[in-house]
Amino acid sequence: MTVNSYNDWDPLEEIIIGTPQFSNVPRHDISMEHFYQTKADNTADFLQGPVPDRVVEETEEDFQQIVAILEEFGVTVKRPQPFDQAKTYGNPFWTTTGMHALMPRDCLLVVGDLIIETPMPCRSRYFESFSFRHLMLEYFSKGAKFIAAPKPLLMDDTYIDSPDDTPIVSNREPLFDAANIIRCGEDLFFNLSNTGNQLGLDWLQMVLGDRFRVHPISLCWDHIGTTFVPLAPGKVLINPERVSPQQIPEHFQSWDHIWCADMVADDFGLDWPRASTWIGMNTLSIDEKHVIVEEKQVPMIRQLEKHGFTPVPVRFRHGRTFGGGFHCDSLDIRRKGRLEKYF
Repeated sequence: MTVNSYNDWDPLEEIIIGTPQFSNVPRHDISMEHFYQTKADNTADFLQGPVPDRVVEETEEDFQQIVAILEEFGVTVKRPQPFDQAKTYGNPFWTTTGMHALMPRDCLLVVGDLIIETPMPCRSRYFESFSFRHLMLEYFSKGAKFIAAPKPLLMDDTYIDSPDDTPIVSNREPLFDAANIIRCGEDLFFNLSNTGNQLGLDWLQMVLGDRFRVHPISLCWDHIGTTFVPLAPGKVLINPERVSPQQIPEHFQSWDHIWCADMVADDFGLDWPRASTWIGMNTLSIDEKHVIVEEKQVPMIRQLEKHGFTPVPVRFRHGRTFGGGFHCDSLDIRRKGRLEKYF
C-alpha cells in the first residue's frame, strides 16, 4: 500500500514533514482573530509579512534533526514544495495573504488509503494544501485515493461565538481542520470547535461510509492535539487543565489515563505566541513505544517512561512561534498496520 494509516501509533513507514520556508504572518482579519483569539484594539500593530530569517533557519535546523531521527528508524520522509505565502489571494468575498507550509496535519487527513483535502476555516490557510499537491498526485498515481472537500466561502458570519462566548464556526457549510480528528481504527473522534463544525462531521461521515464511525466530541475550543492524545491502544495522554475525569469521552473511559505533567514553558520568536505552553503535548509516535517529544519537556518524558514508552527527545525551538508541534508539522502517510476495532 502506498498510503495506509488508520491511527497514530502503528509502526511508521512514510511521513511528510512540513517546511518553514516562505512562512508569512498574514493580514489580521476576522478569521485570524477568531482562530487565534486576538480580540484587541491594537491589531494594526501586529507583525505582518515574511517571518524573520532567523526563525525560519532555526526551524529548518530542527526539522533536519527530526528527519535524521526518523530516517534512523527506517522511515521515508517527504517534504513539500513551498510557495511565496506573502502573495495576496482571495475569493469573490475577501482577500488575504497566506501563512505557511508547515502543518500538513491540518490541511490533509489520511484514513486508510484515502487522502482528504480538508475545508479549513482560516482564510489565510485557504491554499495551504497546494504545497503538498505534488505529493498527493504522486500517491494518487500509485493507487491511493485522493479527494477534496467543497471549498468553503468563509463569509464573515462564519465566525461566531457560542452562548458561553467560546469561539465556534457557524454551520452554513462543511468546515474542519484535520487536526480536530482523532483516528482510532474504525472509530474517528471529531472535536467540534472553532475549527470544525457539525456539517463538517456529517460530510466526513458521508465520505467514509459505513466502514467507519465518526463520533462528535467537544473537549477544547481548537485542535485536539494538545488536549487529548491517544498514544497506543488503551493509553491516552490528557491535558488536566482542559479535561476533567467526567469529560473523558465514553469510549475512552476504560483506557489508561495519563494526566500530563505541567509543561516547561518555551520561548517564541514573533510578537506573540501562536500556541500555549501545552504545545509540548503535541508528540509524534513512531510506533507504540517510541514517541518523539520536545527535549525540554523532561517531566512529561519521565512520566511517559513510567507508562512504558520510550521517549525520543528532539530540540524544537519554535512550536509556540508557529503554533504547531511534532504532530502538527507532520502527516503520517503509511504505517504498518490494518484497520482494527479498538472499542
